[in-house]
Amino acid sequence: MRKKKWRWWGLGLGLAILVLVIFNLRHSPTWRNFNWTGLWDSVTSARPQWLLAAVAVVYTTYLIRAVRWKYFMSQIKKASLKKLYAAQILGFSSIYLIGRPGEFVRPAYIAKKEDVPITSMLAVWLMERIFDAVFLVLLFSLALSLIPAAAMTSRGTRVLSDLHHGGEVMLGISALLVVLMVAYRLRTEQIAGWVLRGLSFLSMKRRNHVERFLKSFAEGLGVIRDWPSFLASVLLTALLWSTNATIFWIVFHGLRGELAAMPWLASAMVMFCAALGLAVQLPGIGGGYQVAIILVLTEVFAIEADVAAGAAILIWLVMIVPALALAVVILIREGLSIRRLEAIAEEEERAAALAQKEK
Repeated sequence: MRKKKWRWWGLGLGLAILVLVIFNLRHSPTWRNFNWTGLWDSVTSARPQWLLAAVAVVYTTYLIRAVRWKYFMSQIKKASLKKLYAAQILGFSSIYLIGRPGEFVRPAYIAKKEDVPITSMLAVWLMERIFDAVFLVLLFSLALSLIPAAAMTSRGTRVLSDLHHGGEVMLGISALLVVLMVAYRLRTEQIAGWVLRGLSFLSMKRRNHVERFLKSFAEGLGVIRDWPSFLASVLLTALLWSTNATIFWIVFHGLRGELAAMPWLASAMVMFCAALGLAVQLPGIGGGYQVAIILVLTEVFAIEADVAAGAAILIWLVMIVPALALAVVILIREGLSIRRLEAIAEEEERAAALAQKEK
């Protein structure tokens, strides 16, 4: 009941932010005379061969994610690439359909299918997110330094400057988390000892619970000690986000006009802003993702509002439809549903808590 309450609070906050952004957009000079016919023409005139190419690349990104998870898990278990690929598809489909609560589906599904502790998979999930954040900020900084200022409006340059400061904060937090994770993995027993001594006021049973959690979490960070797997994970992260930026570039080229002339680094910049927009995510709708794409295209690169809106819609469809289509096939084959995936996630969480209590 408490989880559902927090979920509704999160959805309400996300919706409020999205409504506020849309309200401000509608009262700006750029959007006051929005050309709906231009939006329709922009979407319908897209070249289908480019969109199909983008769909193929989308499926490739899930394969890259699955291979990276395989390396992340190398010190825990030799995982099945097929199961890991299915986990990526089902996990992201859950996010698209039920919002941020769907994030827990991937680690829970993998924990169940591979019979490994859920705490280890949560550690892998955290490490994945840190890798992604660090590379995204680095890619954005590279794009910001290499794209000619003439390619951006004066207002857009100021907007990007503010985003760059936000990116630096994000990079700093990620770097701090990396340091803490490395220190914990290399000094697990020592740090666990400090934590347990600090929790000496707890009962022995609860301290044992915390101790097992810390050890299980450390197992999920095993890739940090395995240099070949660690370097492979870094390279795969670079490949993943370069491929994600390529999806944006392909869709832009499929739309012809001004967007077809967008360089790859500019597409990477739009992707970074879209990733920031994911903080506001409404189940089945998206929201912040599309709004961020529209804002950066109109405010930074002076693209017409109707064309920018068409690009945002097509990118969202290219990202979401392939995952959902394949997810349906996987769900039918396994006799599951999205609700059942949520239930699996909750079952894994309860089973982990119960196992800790019994021990």
